[in-house]
Amino acid sequence: MNKRGLSTIIIAMILIMLSLVAIGVIWVMVRNIISGGTEQIGFEKFTINLKITNAYEQNEDIVVDVKRNTGKGNLTKIKFIIYDNDTSEIITQTSNLVELGTKNFFLSPLELVSTEIVKVSIAPIFRLSDGTESIGGITDTYYLSSESEESENENDGEEEEEEGCVPDCGLRICGPAPNGCEGEDACGPPCVSGTCSADGLSCEGCTPLTCIDLGYSCGTPGDGCGGTLDCGSCPEGQMCQEGTCILITPANTGTVEEIWPGTSGMYFGSTDLPVDISYQEYYIEFPGSEETDCLLIVIYRFPMEGYEKSHIGFNFETSIKTGDSYQIWETLEECQAD
Repeated sequence: MNKRGLSTIIIAMILIMLSLVAIGVIWVMVRNIISGGTEQIGFEKFTINLKITNAYEQNEDIVVDVKRNTGKGNLTKIKFIIYDNDTSEIITQTSNLVELGTKNFFLSPLELVSTEIVKVSIAPIFRLSDGTESIGGITDTYYLSSESEESENENDGEEEEEEGCVPDCGLRICGPAPNGCEGEDACGPPCVSGTCSADGLSCEGCTPLTCIDLGYSCGTPGDGCGGTLDCGSCPEGQMCQEGTCILITPANTGTVEEIWPGTSGMYFGSTDLPVDISYQEYYIEFPGSEETDCLLIVIYRFPMEGYEKSHIGFNFETSIKTGDSYQIWETLEECQAD
């Protein structure tokens, strides 16, 4: 009897040990699965936060200014999704943008037309602990067009204002619009003389006006019959405004004294820049410089600790050099007219 009882105890202990071993094996398998799944999820997906601070079209590119907010993670690339009113295109660019860092990206669409792009979204691509890359969700969307911005802008939440009827005139130069917009002259001013043709493509029996008739000494106004007049251009230092040449003067002039970072020309400082007037959102040109475009002043900063001059910044590299002259204008029209 004692032997039989001992055998029962030994069998029970063996069964318990086998159960513990089985539980251990199952736990190791489950832990590996959980661990592997965690690596694939990637904590970076929830911590990398990218923000679009500005986006605009320039020279057939879309320039996007991106700021990375606080959040750990090994960012390797950024996926940009650009949209027009009908479709979208994805452009991926390499980036090691650090926390609180900012950078401007130049996107060159291959399928879409840059001037028709209405919004852009961004998503981070990051490296996992096993060396593989994974993509996170969209972190921000920015609307470029005023219509889209008013209708569903995620940046400021402004509501769209109702717009009036926009005439769809095609080649018509006069008469009502085919798409039903109200007004007998929705597709252009009435013929000065003669009659608008049935198809609206010409003024029958019309006598064109002259620049003298209109009182224009510059510009390219319509001749009242569907044609365009060339009333001449203005001399240097003047701009054509409603047919009259007016004298224009820059808001500020001076010399580029330092540029940075390196020779990129993204920033420049000068003692000629005022320390109490900001020219942010004005336009600047550099006569005689390798930089031939009128540039929008994105950043204007007064002297700060460690740098005693006001300075100007752009969203991209420029061709300006130390010693170049500059002129600041209030509007792009004035900048381009000089």
